[in-house]
Amino acid sequence: MTEDQTGRGVTEAEHIALTPSKKALSSAKKKNKPEASRKGEPEFIMTEEMRRLSTPWSVASIRAGQIEPMSLPAGVVLDAAAGSGVQLIAYSKRLKRPALGIELNEDIAKICAANMELNSEGAVQRSLDRVLVGDGRDADSAISAYWTSLREAGTRAHPPIGMLHLDPARPQDAQNHSIGEMQPDIKNVLKAWSTHLQTGPRGPAILLDLSPRLDSVQRAMIDGIIETTFPGTSRTWEWLSRGGGRVDRLSVWIGSLSSTNSRRCLRIGRKKIIAIIEGEDSAANPISFESAMDVPRGAWVSIVDPSLFQSGLQGTWLSMAVRKGTGSSWVRTEGRRPLLIHTEPLSEDDDVQGFVVATGEIVQHRLRPPEIHTIDQVASSISKKGIGKVTLRCSLDPDIHPTLQRRLDREMKGVEGSRGFMVDMEVARPSGPQTIFLVCKE
Repeated sequence: MTEDQTGRGVTEAEHIALTPSKKALSSAKKKNKPEASRKGEPEFIMTEEMRRLSTPWSVASIRAGQIEPMSLPAGVVLDAAAGSGVQLIAYSKRLKRPALGIELNEDIAKICAANMELNSEGAVQRSLDRVLVGDGRDADSAISAYWTSLREAGTRAHPPIGMLHLDPARPQDAQNHSIGEMQPDIKNVLKAWSTHLQTGPRGPAILLDLSPRLDSVQRAMIDGIIETTFPGTSRTWEWLSRGGGRVDRLSVWIGSLSSTNSRRCLRIGRKKIIAIIEGEDSAANPISFESAMDVPRGAWVSIVDPSLFQSGLQGTWLSMAVRKGTGSSWVRTEGRRPLLIHTEPLSEDDDVQGFVVATGEIVQHRLRPPEIHTIDQVASSISKKGIGKVTLRCSLDPDIHPTLQRRLDREMKGVEGSRGFMVDMEVARPSGPQTIFLVCKE
């Protein structure tokens, strides 16, 4: 006996099949109005908590678009912890496959079924769509309930599982996550469904959507679970960024969904992939300058997306970003603003530029941070370098950072010139570390 999120007991051996229908949709609409998160996106029915936790449609649709339909084994797409159904619906729409969701909470399962009906395209395959109320770890009971529901609806087919997706729930208030906190348990789910998954030339098709807060030890434990359950099956870890200075999604693509590389890093926009890099893990050893005078004017500085370092693909990116013979060194490899200094501009390749937050030529060194009482002097000094607008991309007191940016914008209003940015860099002086501020012209 387990408990769902409402505290109601659910017997593991029982699954209740819900069929997406107009009646189910009408009932769900009485409690929550269908809404789209952004203009042009599909509408979904959700509670406020579900909307906060649900995968954004932009991410779900881009992820589904990465899968080549012909690479999947035959069968339905299964989400063993479906929630609102957004990701499952994205898969079903893109791959033109029937969808099977499992959700422990009956109220959420009903909303999931309503969302499947709301976003139905009216194709014949929709007759095979179901949502099961029950435990995603009990594969035998789930597949039996699914086939029974189809048979009772007059469908003689016994479709196998062609792809498994799992996005386990995890605590919302934790700074770090461990696989032991995830529900349903990944190991149990994979083991339970291993005998029900169709296998293609490269193995079964499985996608695990995990917490981006998992460290290397936790990822190694996931690798161990996968290898134990599906020996010899290839896998690709993927780090996804939406450009906010952090990794937004971490996932592992297994078997038929994997690529020829073990790691992949994506930078996405609202509707499409902006940049993508694949490769293998590499190390990066940052250099340090001993004084501000050692940082050469005329060199270039680039702030890159931290997902490159989280994925370990900074070396692959760097080999694409700078031409042979160009001097380059990492100055900072941690935090939200990894920093590269280089002697020539970066390549204009889209997969390079997509991971660049800002890049520019060093035109000025400053030994002190901008302050409220000196902002007019800072603006005057920067404008003399041919810069008409500068963005503060440095570590400043968060309470005054916005005020400093507004004051700087106001002081430089009407000044003609290029765009620029200011970034902080630490130098290792003999007397101790010192932070300098570099003004760069884009």
